[in-house]
Amino acid sequence: SCEMRTSETQPLLAGFRSSKQDPFIKGGNKRVDKEAKRPRPNEEGDKHHVVMRAFALTSAPFVCFNVTLVLLTRMYHYRQILTVVLTFIFIVAVALLPQIMKAQTQRLLKSWHEKWKDYLSIFCLVAAFLGMVAGFVLYYRYLLYYHRYMDMKVYSNVAASSDPMLVADAGIVGFSTDSSLDFSQAVGYYSAELGMMLCVAPVIDTSMSSSDSISFFAAGTDCCGWRGHFHCDDSLDDKASSGLLYIPPQQLVVPAMEWTVKDDEMMEEYKRAVKLHGAVYNTKADPNVRFLHWAKNPRQTRNDIRTTATLHAIVYEVIFLGVCFIAAVLVAMGPKRLRETFLNATENSAIRRPLAQFRRGSQQPEDAPLPSGASLGV
Repeated sequence: SCEMRTSETQPLLAGFRSSKQDPFIKGGNKRVDKEAKRPRPNEEGDKHHVVMRAFALTSAPFVCFNVTLVLLTRMYHYRQILTVVLTFIFIVAVALLPQIMKAQTQRLLKSWHEKWKDYLSIFCLVAAFLGMVAGFVLYYRYLLYYHRYMDMKVYSNVAASSDPMLVADAGIVGFSTDSSLDFSQAVGYYSAELGMMLCVAPVIDTSMSSSDSISFFAAGTDCCGWRGHFHCDDSLDDKASSGLLYIPPQQLVVPAMEWTVKDDEMMEEYKRAVKLHGAVYNTKADPNVRFLHWAKNPRQTRNDIRTTATLHAIVYEVIFLGVCFIAAVLVAMGPKRLRETFLNATENSAIRRPLAQFRRGSQQPEDAPLPSGASLGV
């Protein structure tokens, strides 16, 4: 009986291992050994192990994502070099810390209970990198403008006929009571490069004549007709008499970083719209003409930029959390449990039935003779 028990634990073709002439037998033995070593669902842990692994694979990367995101959105404007250095150190630490801990403990990855920890390291590294990318996008698309407006001056009671260079350091301009938008001279210019309608309307006052240069234009996108119709921002509000000035890229970043801001091409297209305005209405614009968002409360318009950045950050976090949770569940379940779950889910489906019929048709009785020339290892 002892010999029988011993033979039961050995591969089916163990008696043929000494044969070195038949490659089919050797291949069959390898397949049997591989199947014997394949992890089973119970070897990959119980359900509570899956829950704990999924929680760790979701929460730790989510923390890493938020750390780099907060570093870029909160600190980068004030301490750029320090922020970049801290972000780099954090990413390196995320990449190396799990490996250092594994080397110190000297624990070999012999089962799925340990292998999932390697995925945790990968998840955290990818999360930290994606958080850095999201932080840079939010900063250069929104927060850079908000911080720059906060640093710039506010001018009030400015005449529309004033030299725009007098307010070169301004972010917000409040116009005099006799200044207003001239809707009758609004122009729409379709930009093939940007794929949108660029709208401009001159800001004038009662002291200006048709021969005077126009210093300020209210501007917007996709909010006007071809001629004489303008409804951008708060232009239809009679109480609006202020503007949030468009900031030239040169005042936002150094020349080498102008590609990071979106207003470079936009400003050039607005200037083309002004040229069209001059050709249509026989007017001329100041060489240093300024564009602005016409607003009733420009400070609120400025704060809306930060609110938009916050909403986008929340959207990024929700998307990342959802994708990370799905990936974490797949990794936490393990390959064998995933396979069993899929087969159980498709047991009564149209995909499962033909597969079961094929398997039943391919099976042979135990006492059926093997075809001539067949090998036990195949």
